[in-house]
Amino acid sequence: MKMNKVTKVLGALLLTGAFGLSGGAFAAESAAGVSAHFDELVKSAKSAQQSAQAGDKEASLKEIKAAKQHYKELTGDASGKQMQDAVKRLSEAQDLIKSGDTAKGSEVLAEVVSTLEKLKSSAK
Repeated sequence: MKMNKVTKVLGALLLTGAFGLSGGAFAAESAAGVSAHFDELVKSAKSAQQSAQAGDKEASLKEIKAAKQHYKELTGDASGKQMQDAVKRLSEAQDLIKSGDTAKGSEVLAEVVSTLEKLKSSAK
């Protein structure tokens, strides 16, 4: 009898915790969430470009990964064709940097940042 009660309490705690942890995954469903992830996407892309320009391969790759994660959180109009093209170029820059060509990767990232900033300003 006691074990059954303990099992119910633990089950309830796990379920409650799962709902609590998943709350952040839906942040981009609101306009504020989309805007926040868009801002972080631009920030990460800029940081990746600066790191690549400085020749810091690992930091640049880390920021590209973060930028891609923020892109995945975007929904709706923010994920239009121009955004998809920018993220495709982000992947190209990632491949260049992985292969050691941080200079060319930095050039591609500069284009990506420019495109993202234009998209961000037109979304406001």
